[in-house]
Amino acid sequence: MTTENPQDIMEPVREAASRDDDLRSKVRQLVTDAILKREADPKAIRSVMQAAVEGLGTGLAQRAGQTGEALKEAVGGLDQAIAKSTYAMRMAIEEAAGQGRQFSEQDLTEALESLRRMEADLMDLLKQTGDKTQGTLKSEFEHLREHLTRNGTDTGVQVRDMLAVLKGKLAIAGAGAVGEAGQTALEARGRLAAVSSGILRGLADVIDAKTR
Repeated sequence: MTTENPQDIMEPVREAASRDDDLRSKVRQLVTDAILKREADPKAIRSVMQAAVEGLGTGLAQRAGQTGEALKEAVGGLDQAIAKSTYAMRMAIEEAAGQGRQFSEQDLTEALESLRRMEADLMDLLKQTGDKTQGTLKSEFEHLREHLTRNGTDTGVQVRDMLAVLKGKLAIAGAGAVGEAGQTALEARGRLAAVSSGILRGLADVIDAKTR
């Protein structure tokens, strides 16, 4: 995994949130790019999400008016980026399985542990960041968090599907059925994160093409 400074996502998000329009697509692109720099490593996704939410809080506090709609759009873009990243991991596993390959048990376990609380972590981050703001923006953070808690997120949908896939693959790996196959997959295809990164890049290109 490439080591990156959280500022490389926090600062661009802060700048965009403070002045840009079309925050949904802007934040989605920034977050996706940051995840790709980290090779879509599941362990790094939360740190990207945390830096992005903190950048939103700081940037929106500098914005004049309409912070509620801007916050909604920005978090929507963040949600889409995280959801697509999780979907890319799921596709990587299913694609490898379709070719008779598997990833190592350690790789799958790390992904499982990293993703298990992803949606809850997003809600916690919105609360923590909102608590640091004041006035109307503080209320907007709380209202959005309550709305997402009730109605769910794209990230939550993809994470639940991904967890089901991971648990199934781990059950097979735990039975010792993929030990040698798992090592072959690692040698032939690289780590889950690396394969996911390639798929995520393709998904991002498709989304960008549709928005042009």
